[in-house]
Amino acid sequence: MKIYSSFSILFWVNLSRTKNREASLYVRITENGKMAAISLNRKVLVTDWDSERNRVKDTGQKSRILNTYSRRNL
Repeated sequence: MKIYSSFSILFWVNLSRTKNREASLYVRITENGKMAAISLNRKVLVTDWDSERNRVKDTGQKSRILNTYSRRNL
């Protein structure tokens, strides 16, 4: 008997809480249909967020630090 499980990680910005063109960065972890959303306590400009790649578009130092932070600190 084979048992299948699923696991996914999604980074997203909460556009409903946008303030001064900045939105909060969240991570959503899903395992076998059960979801949990966690705030990363980081802000990102809405115009800099790439929703297809789920990361910051800009290549500046602040953006690189944020992309690295979100990938390493889960």
